[in-house]
Amino acid sequence: MYKMSIYDDARALGQAILDSDESKKVLEARVAFDSDKDAQALIAEYTEVKTKWDEIMQDTESDKSVLTQIGETLVAKEKEIKEYPATYNLLQAETEFGAFVNSVFGLVKATIQGETVSEGGCDPSSCSSCGGGCH
Repeated sequence: MYKMSIYDDARALGQAILDSDESKKVLEARVAFDSDKDAQALIAEYTEVKTKWDEIMQDTESDKSVLTQIGETLVAKEKEIKEYPATYNLLQAETEFGAFVNSVFGLVKATIQGETVSEGGCDPSSCSSCGGGCH
């Protein structure tokens, strides 16, 4: 049955993606992030401020004058999160993994559409070379 082999191939592709270096980097970064109490605190602080922002924005009767201060706090927290090693590494690994998965599925899509694409599909590190703007 051809249909079953397609599903088997899909499972094999999924496993190959899980076995990739990109996937392993995400897992390692997530473990480091999950064990870092300061990283957890940064995310909790950001979430608290973001929730306050959202509540004020949704409440038509609230005093919007505090939004400037809350917005500045949000920007500062985002900067802290992006600069803190555990959160930076996780965000970077997730971004690279997402680009990798997108390139794999881009190759699958191009193949289905009859297009010729080089092995590896789209290389996110050289987007300027193709001008496709896919990322």
